[in-house]
Amino acid sequence: MLLRGSSISERAARLLLAVVLAAAAPAGAGRALAAEAVKPKGEAVDGPTFIQLRPIILPIVEGNRVTRTAGLVLALELEKGKTALDFEPKRDKLRDAFITEIYTYIDQHSEATRVLDVSALKARLQQTSDRVLGQGFVHAILVEQAFERPRAP
Repeated sequence: MLLRGSSISERAARLLLAVVLAAAAPAGAGRALAAEAVKPKGEAVDGPTFIQLRPIILPIVEGNRVTRTAGLVLALELEKGKTALDFEPKRDKLRDAFITEIYTYIDQHSEATRVLDVSALKARLQQTSDRVLGQGFVHAILVEQAFERPRAP
């Protein structure tokens, strides 16, 4: 196929563009791009992989009314060699298990003035991730934010 108003083929134009970009790139960038292109998708990575989870915001019920709201923003550090592609099929199952575990924890501690004990929750969520994903999949649970807010009357 010829490009409009040109005598070069689409393939030749792409090759020319690749040569121009390679010449303009910093030294070594071409090798890095080539190595990345050769690496098959889903291949184990060298460093840790971090997975950002959607915030979990839950009402705290005392008696028969919602008295406050608790929320967590979590990230997972996967074990070396694990990738986001390995994690994705079980993302929703893990989120559901986390919500169940957090509700169980809140139910056990709802009488306290502050419900969320971050270190205790991290340990429980690590056990939950080991149960759902398998031992050695998640290296660490990272609590980026934990909050409790009283409900307005």
